Amino acid sequence: MKKNIVIIGAGPGGEAAAKRAAKKGAQVTLVEKRDLGGLCLNRGCIPSKTLLEAGRLLKHVRAASSYMDGHEAARVRWEALQKKREAVVTSLRAALTQNLSRLGVRVVSGEARFADERTILVRSQNGEEKLAFDAAVVAAGSEPFFPEPFPSLKDEVLDSDKALELSHVPARLVIVGGGAIGCEFACLYHELGSRVTLVEKMPALLPGEDAAVVRVLRTSFEKRGIQVLTETTVESAARGADGWSCRLSNGTTVAADDLLVCVGRRPAFGGLELERANVRTEKGRVPVNEFMQTSQPRIYAVGDVNGISLLAHAASAQGDAAVDHILGENHPYSNGLVPRCLYTWPEVASVGEWVYSAEAKGTDVRAQRFFFQASAKAMADDETEGFLQVVSEKKEGGRVLGAQIVGPHATELIHIFSVAIQGGFSAEALRNVIFAHPTLSEGVREALSR
Repeated sequence: MKKNIVIIGAGPGGEAAAKRAAKKGAQVTLVEKRDLGGLCLNRGCIPSKTLLEAGRLLKHVRAASSYMDGHEAARVRWEALQKKREAVVTSLRAALTQNLSRLGVRVVSGEARFADERTILVRSQNGEEKLAFDAAVVAAGSEPFFPEPFPSLKDEVLDSDKALELSHVPARLVIVGGGAIGCEFACLYHELGSRVTLVEKMPALLPGEDAAVVRVLRTSFEKRGIQVLTETTVESAARGADGWSCRLSNGTTVAADDLLVCVGRRPAFGGLELERANVRTEKGRVPVNEFMQTSQPRIYAVGDVNGISLLAHAASAQGDAAVDHILGENHPYSNGLVPRCLYTWPEVASVGEWVYSAEAKGTDVRAQRFFFQASAKAMADDETEGFLQVVSEKKEGGRVLGAQIVGPHATELIHIFSVAIQGGFSAEALRNVIFAHPTLSEGVREALSR
């Protein structure tokens, strides 16, 4: 008999779970209260990368000033770019709708809540529908977090959603939060002409990332004119006729036309009434095991709601793991195999262990680097900032444990190491791979030859 699976949330986690379950013969109902594709497709990954690519192209044109005429006139037509963003999102959403329909997934538009451990109620404009299930997958996503002094100002300040839909490029922009989202928006709006101040309360941008990688990114930002303030917070903010006035913890005041707050996101399962299904929550998240199973064995939680990783591709992998387990297959999710990517320029990407995390586990490691300033391809492309670093066991025949990259096409290059880690490659085996010349990828062999 077919398993009856109900999935709450049609973002990357819910989408992956729905597709996998349908392909494996389950009866699938997918409930979404907004748009198919969730945050990633509609208000996150896809629209932001569309805008970032325009900024990147503009940067390349300007960099060609020594040998290309007419670069002075290069500019982005903001209204046209926003139309492109909307077109990309609309096209992908239509393709997703068609794909789900082809697979036989029933899509229900409405707000879901649990009635008990076997029943979900969905409220829509047509009333309330009762959905019985053999297994349920919660993929409800996350929402922006606003620390003090911003809770009372959250309707006035920008969040990551609103920052994608501005009708203009602000002349002065203060960004609170130096994580991935803040750094990407800093890059984008600076390139488009904003005077950007980036405020981060921790000692460095991208907290948790390799210190040398972060130094390269910060140096690049400051060289281009982005003001970076670390170990700093916004103590108060007031909006007047001339824009925002932000008083900082370092005693200075910064003025801005717009204020973007992107210090993080938190799981969004309020309203699902998980307690009715005996699903335990802890510290604002839904804890799960390696198969994404909650405290209620027939209910799973994937993506942002479980707090393991706020990355779209992590949510997709978790959706697959959950469905496989529901259908009797044990394929545990491994967070150590998830690449972490930042689409600034230079790009930043990492996967697996850092030196500090491996050493904390008692592993004797070796870190080998290759700097892009020595790459023929990087020189030809005028993109020589940064380096790649390979972390491996120091012993003879030691495995590749992780990698960090800051530089051109880092978000593509990182998958070389994802494959190596998942395949259990030794550093020597990876060094013996033949990389084409001239490419950025051959830097992997160069690093491991040192």
